[in-house]
Amino acid sequence: MTTEAPRPPKLSLNTPAAGYLGDIGPEELLEGLEFKDLDLAEVDATQTTFLDCRLTNVNFGDAAAPIDLTGARFSGTSITDSRADTWNMTRANLLHTEITGTRLGAGVVYDSEWEKVLIADCRISYLNLRGSKLTDVEFRDCKIDEIDLDRAKVSRVSFPGSTVGAFQCEGATLGNVDLRGLQPHKISGVHSLRGATIDDTQLMLFADLFARELGISVE
Repeated sequence: MTTEAPRPPKLSLNTPAAGYLGDIGPEELLEGLEFKDLDLAEVDATQTTFLDCRLTNVNFGDAAAPIDLTGARFSGTSITDSRADTWNMTRANLLHTEITGTRLGAGVVYDSEWEKVLIADCRISYLNLRGSKLTDVEFRDCKIDEIDLDRAKVSRVSFPGSTVGAFQCEGATLGNVDLRGLQPHKISGVHSLRGATIDDTQLMLFADLFARELGISVE
């Protein structure tokens, strides 16, 4: 049986108008705008919709003063060359969205829904996707220290060219999740890996991790 690859996002190539810091506020509908070279620390963008927008070289704030993107919606939008010490985007919705060249300290994005999303050339310390629903998501050429997919529903997700240090999936439901090439030093939730694909080399490398997780003694 062949593992299905994620279906790529589709973004509009239209030239956006200039967007400004004052445009962003709670429950705003922002359409066809480009936000460039902005500091969004402490900005309240709860339940804001970014439709066909571009965010370039944006600072989403430090750990003490992050932007609040709770319940935000991104559709047809790209985020490029940006950074966030803490990215607070719980219960958000990402559809046909690309995030590239971006540095995230802690991505607090649990209970979110991502569909047709590309994360490329990003450096992520911790990505909390607990309880989220991911469909057609690709992490390409990323370095991720820890990803938490506990209780998530994950379908057609892959990690080509990426590295992951710790992979958590306790209670997750996986389908067509391509883990080939990953060499995490820790896997939590081995019993929830049904629906994932690994290669022969990984099977040998993970043998000790699997045995420890399942309580098997190898003598």
